[in-house]
Amino acid sequence: MNVQDPPERLVVLAADRDIEEAIRVVLGRRFMSLRIGRVPFESLRHPNRDGGCRANAAEFLRPFQSRFSHALVVFDREGCGSSAARTAIERQVETELARSGWQGCGKAIVIDPELEEWVWSESPEVLECLGWNHGYAELRSWLAEKKVWSHSLDKPQEPKQALHLTLRHTRRRRSSQVFREIATRVSLAHCRDPAFRKLSATLQDWFPPGS
Repeated sequence: MNVQDPPERLVVLAADRDIEEAIRVVLGRRFMSLRIGRVPFESLRHPNRDGGCRANAAEFLRPFQSRFSHALVVFDREGCGSSAARTAIERQVETELARSGWQGCGKAIVIDPELEEWVWSESPEVLECLGWNHGYAELRSWLAEKKVWSHSLDKPQEPKQALHLTLRHTRRRRSSQVFREIATRVSLAHCRDPAFRKLSATLQDWFPPGS
């Protein structure tokens, strides 16, 4: 890096507070789990949420190119205003980022269908964070009765509704605190969600251990 290059810093553009909170905790506390070096970062929220991140992330982030070397845009597919596949939406956003100056250092992470997809894993810590006092099988069965989790699927087909129903049942207020607790306590090693795996791979490529 020469004196004209921006510092090795990461800017994260999130669609909402929940996504911002989850990413902040993952980056701030799980360096060993992600196998990355420590990353100085700053998080921002787009005022137009998922649709804004999809449609004009490149324009929004243009003023930050002198301060940051890498950019991540993270939003939900649900509500972003596009019916295209997750990977197609990511390519569209990344093409615009590259054209605006983030060539090779701007990535989009589209969570399909939404952030709540990351909540659901067979972990006792997840159950504790949700306030559920029974087993995971009992939770799956209860949510199947509510028509939000098919018995044939590993995760609810309606992850946000499943979360809302569970928190309402356990009388826990839905807030960013839930995502903060889960991101802090639950192991990241076994998360198989494609968007999360892309996030991990991107960070490992940009900021390897010792960087």
